[in-house]
Amino acid sequence: MDTVSILLSLAVIGASLLAAGAWLQRRRHRHRRRYQQVLAEALADGTLSAEERAELDRLRREKDLTASEVRMAALAIYRSALRAAARDARLTPEEDEALRRLQLELGLTESDLRADLTQVSRLRMLARAAEGHFPEVKSPVPLVPDEVCHWVVQCTLADRLAVPTAPSRALRGVTCFALDDAPFMPSADSDMLRPADDILPTDLGMLVVTSRRTVFQGARRTLSVPHARVEAVTCYRDGIRIDESRPSAQKYLLVDDAEVTAAILLYAARKRRIEIRPAAPRRAAAPGMSA
Repeated sequence: MDTVSILLSLAVIGASLLAAGAWLQRRRHRHRRRYQQVLAEALADGTLSAEERAELDRLRREKDLTASEVRMAALAIYRSALRAAARDARLTPEEDEALRRLQLELGLTESDLRADLTQVSRLRMLARAAEGHFPEVKSPVPLVPDEVCHWVVQCTLADRLAVPTAPSRALRGVTCFALDDAPFMPSADSDMLRPADDILPTDLGMLVVTSRRTVFQGARRTLSVPHARVEAVTCYRDGIRIDESRPSAQKYLLVDDAEVTAAILLYAARKRRIEIRPAAPRRAAAPGMSA
């Protein structure tokens, strides 16, 4: 056999091996998807019975699934439930407990879920903030008596400019009002503030949210906005805007986790507004009735 024939034979064998490998990979993928489907159906009521566990074990052996493939199927189900719980950007106690039970039923360890722990922690924090329970952290700025620091994050202060050569762009964001009680619901359709010609960073520093105010402490200047003056908070994908009660008083703040920062600021402002709201005057008693 000449060299050309040998090379052609090797090429044919190689192509056949690749095709066989691809077929086997698709076959294992179908088996894993089938196992995942059966597992999801069995968990529809929240628990796995002894019979369901036996059926899953039989299916695993029949399809020759590895422990890694079984874990991948379990993770896919857990993450699907986590995405559903995260649609409203917070994790209610009921949803949190359901995820804990699901993790237990699926046999997933903290190590298995290490890539998901950050998101779960954020969702729990957002849920606690919506209920008026905020984290307490060490403050980099002096506090007054009874003032508590809730949030500290790196921040860039920015100004929004009018660009003469271009029309003013409409920025999509989620705006929540301090005097409203609507829940904070971030949107994936929100715009980025940067990079853009009309957003000019002016100072770099820290953003501090306390029980009484929001403070930007930068290298050049320090700004303090009492919660009593906050009218609205708008959340963008990479920052927030604070609208004050004074006309045209807006502050753009670029932060890494805009959703958590906006939520804590908004709910802290609402809580402070309730605390300082003047008590309603007592109504005079009607004649013949005790006050």
